[in-house]
Amino acid sequence: MQERRGDPVVVAWVVGLALAALVYVLGPKQFLFRVIDTFHVLMWRLGEFIADLSTVALDAVRALAIGLYATFVVLAVAVLRRGGRARAALLVVSVLFAILVIHDDIAAESNGRWAAALALSGIGAIVMTNRLRHTGLVPRTY
Repeated sequence: MQERRGDPVVVAWVVGLALAALVYVLGPKQFLFRVIDTFHVLMWRLGEFIADLSTVALDAVRALAIGLYATFVVLAVAVLRRGGRARAALLVVSVLFAILVIHDDIAAESNGRWAAALALSGIGAIVMTNRLRHTGLVPRTY
């Protein structure tokens, strides 16, 4: 099937006449102001949308950090019950996690602190999983 394209001359005339009609409706004196104002409003809305996404992303990082910390604690306790080494890791990770996430000034809360807490708890959970595999509680899959 043959693709149908508009004649460039006709397209140019239609676009030019449509622009003239738009300028007439908005008023020739305010046209440039309205175009710039519309651009500013769109950019402001885009900025607000990005800020909303940042809030959602921070909430997701917080939730993951807390969930992985809980996973780490459960795994560390399981390692201890199997006679493995986890007491020092449980103490160090818990203290560092608390330092990263507990502070008085909520306005100064940093995304970096929560990201670091997420990394710390994730690494701790991975290490405890490996220790459980060495103590024989979790079967090896490789």
